[in-house]
Formats: sequence, C-alpha cells, structure tokens
Amino acid sequence: MKRLLFVLALLSFAIPSGAAVREVTIHAKSLEGNLLGEPADQKIAVYLPPSYDTSTKRYPVVYLLHGIADTYAVWTDTWKIPAMLDTLMKSGAAREMIVVMPNGITKALGSFYANSPVAGRWEDYISAELVSYVDKNFRTLARPESRGVVGHSMGGFGAIRMGMHHPDVYQAVYAMSPCCLDFAEDIGWGNPAWARVLAFKSLDDANKALQQGEFYPMAIIAFSQVITPNPSKPLLADFPIRSSHGELLPSDPTYTIWRDFFPVAEAESRRENLRKLKAFALDYGTSDQFAHIPVATRRLADRLQELRVPFTLSVYDGDHREHVVERLRGIVFPFFSANLKFED
Repeated sequence: MKRLLFVLALLSFAIPSGAAVREVTIHAKSLEGNLLGEPADQKIAVYLPPSYDTSTKRYPVVYLLHGIADTYAVWTDTWKIPAMLDTLMKSGAAREMIVVMPNGITKALGSFYANSPVAGRWEDYISAELVSYVDKNFRTLARPESRGVVGHSMGGFGAIRMGMHHPDVYQAVYAMSPCCLDFAEDIGWGNPAWARVLAFKSLDDANKALQQGEFYPMAIIAFSQVITPNPSKPLLADFPIRSSHGELLPSDPTYTIWRDFFPVAEAESRRENLRKLKAFALDYGTSDQFAHIPVATRRLADRLQELRVPFTLSVYDGDHREHVVERLRGIVFPFFSANLKFED
C-alpha cells in the first residue's frame, strides 16, 4: 500500500525544470475499447537534447520503458534522468539523442507493453502509434538504425519483446534486470500468490488484496490478462495453475500456452528477428529481490548463445533498483551512443 501511495504521489509532481522535457498527450487507437477502461489518451514525456532548440539537425530516439507499478515519473522525478542526460550529453560522455518516456501502468499495475483484449494493445501503441507520433512531431532520424528501446524490470521484458517482434522499428535493445523471461521460480507454481489468485471471485477481491499490500496476486492477474485473456471469466483471464487438495499444479492447456509465451521459449521462433538487431544487451544484479530475474536472464543468455544471436550480458553486485541511475549513466546511454546511427 505504501508503494502504491508513493507511485500516486509521483504523478502529482511537475517535471523538474532545467532539462528540456515536453509532456504531451496523444490519442492511442490501440487502447480504445479495452475491458479495464484504460484511457486511450496517454501522456508521454519527451526529453530533448541540449542543442535541440538551437539547431535544425535530427536526432536518434531511445524509448525508455518503466517497470510495474511505476509511471514515467520514476524517470523524470524520482531518478531525475533528464538532468542526468543533460550532464552526459554536455560532457560528451553520450551523444545527443531524444529520449521518449511513455506510461505503461494499468489498473492491474502493468501492461507489460504487450497486446491484450483486456488491457489494450500496448505493444501496437508503443511500437507503431507512439513511434509514428514522435517521428512526425519531433526532429528525429526516423529509421530503425537510429532507434533504440531500453527498459527496467517489466520495461526490460517489454524491450526484449519489442526487439524480438519489431527489428524493423528498433535496432538497439537494452534490458535492465528484465522480469518474466521464463515460466519458472517465483512466477511459477512455487509462488504461493497463485493460491490467493485462485481464491479470488472478482477483480474487487484482487484490488482489496492490493490495498492491503499484496503485490504478487495483482501482478499475476495482469500477466494472465496478457498471456491467456478470457473476457468471460471473473478475473478476465485463464490461469496456468490449479489447486488440487491444497496443492498447486499445472493446468493444461493454459500452462502450455504460458510456457511457450516467455522470451526464453520464444527466442527460437524469433531467431531471425533477433539476428537483425545491431546491438542487444542484458543485465542483472546478483542480489535482485525477484528470484526469477538472475536465473531467467542467464537462461535467456544461454538460449541466445545456442541460437548464435549476438548479445552482451552484464552482471553486477546490486539489487533490483539501487544501481539503475548509475548504469543508465555509465553503461546504457553510452551503449546507444555507440550503436545508433547519428548521421542523416
């Protein structure tokens, strides 16, 4: 509950002055008519590099995706990424680029930047409508080799899938502590939150649990609404886990759909798309609080190696959030400086 109040409080703060950040609202047809009632009018924050207003040149674009239960305010207010970008670019430690920060939060905490008849077609919104809007309204280098995507946690998952599905849109991908790469560990039936989910009779039950500080049940429901949506069910999804005599067990055929959905499993069918990327990078901290992240990220790295997909993996001493800013400063934006095309 405290975390939710903190997130809501962030939304009330103005974007800090100094760095050039424009907050705009766009209408996303991809989100119209979703069953959760998520608004089709979506706010975005757009960081413009120091020379933008005094030049006529065009810039590469990086799309920066936040994690579950956050909004783009985590970048603009909490971690003050625009000010950090100003310092980086003015010092020459990173080349000048536009950075676009969309929202991906929903009433169920997160969209996972994926398409769903329940929460809306967020992948289409980000990779088609938003990209088109930015290219039309800002001086961008509107081509794949000048476009990148990076995300943290849920955003890292989203960035990987964007690269897997849309190498014609993004040519450089960086996933920071990506969640949800494989159906195992604390996502699978080993997580006791599944028992709570299976006991819910309605979304009101899930919201009450969330208000009492239970994060995982709602996160599981949100993910279920993406992977196996079912508008006819009370929680708008089918679940891959069932309860039998107090024991949690796989429930087919839904379990099979889930197993095949995750990037570790999907990588083989997306091999040619992944090989089209100019640069692909993953990282995680050894002390990440979400047990599945280090394990599943290594599994994805192993799978990419088997498929001969070029990538880099960085492992550091840290938890899920504590080094995000310094890694964006020292690793991630220099990565895009080195791998995006900056010339017309």
